[in-house]
Amino acid sequence: MGVAKKGRRKITVSDKEYVWYIELDDDTPYYVLNIVSFDKALMISCPLKTKTPYIISKGNLFQNKKTNGIWNRYLLPFHVPEIITPNFVSNIIFWATQSEKAREIKWDGNDVPV
Repeated sequence: MGVAKKGRRKITVSDKEYVWYIELDDDTPYYVLNIVSFDKALMISCPLKTKTPYIISKGNLFQNKKTNGIWNRYLLPFHVPEIITPNFVSNIIFWATQSEKAREIKWDGNDVPV
């Protein structure tokens, strides 16, 4: 099944297409930036306006390595701006696909909100 594109923005980074959108999380008071590759290998969410900037990797590929497909959280090495722009989205995609050595967060349910 393909990725839904209605009401979502497309972006191309390193010749690969992604869609991104912001929505209110069902389980928390946070809005979340979601980014999905068309092949669904990269699926990441970035809760907005949190004390500690981080992303949740939900796909089966992160920083050019296969993942277990379980939600893994990683600290973002840069600030999340108040206004989400295509440039910021492309920076996250580039970091999530081309960088290395992301710092994983072992979530205990308290220190970093879902």
